[in-house]
Amino acid sequence: MGKRSEFERVEKDFYATIDPNAIVPTFIERIRGKTYAEPCYGDGDLEDMLREIAKCRWRSDIRETVLSSVQMDAMEIDETLTYDCDLIITNPPYKKEVLLPMIDQFQYVKPTWLLLPADMMHNKYFGPYIKRCQEIISVGRLYWQENKVRGKDNYCWYFFPKGGEEGSDIQCKFRGRDD
Repeated sequence: MGKRSEFERVEKDFYATIDPNAIVPTFIERIRGKTYAEPCYGDGDLEDMLREIAKCRWRSDIRETVLSSVQMDAMEIDETLTYDCDLIITNPPYKKEVLLPMIDQFQYVKPTWLLLPADMMHNKYFGPYIKRCQEIISVGRLYWQENKVRGKDNYCWYFFPKGGEEGSDIQCKFRGRDD
């Protein structure tokens, strides 16, 4: 949840990706026909929204979810588990102590798309990660509760290429929702 939310924070940052507006056309262009791993699977909402666009071949979550999802910490994901996946696509927890190591791990394993608050790119602690980010696609405001009330924060898809390191020649491109 956003920093200005009136909702009480949900345990382990489990916020379902239920707003179809998270899947913008520019993002669709980047992932169409690809296969992916979803290491923060939750109830599978993201896979449901991407079903006609890309194929999920690996599902895991820290908590027990559905039979096709493995219960494991996302930090345990590796190349052997995701050998038949082109990408990692997920809506991870936003708490920096959890998120930053996840980015390190995911980027080591596969090219990675993460749905994160747009403000993340402005945080000083996130600076080294922006230097490893190749593309950011604006999504806008989303809702995370069944009441369908849009939040007060904007979101983006952040793309981290496999093995990208701070100081490399990565030039991050920002794409608006209509690009």
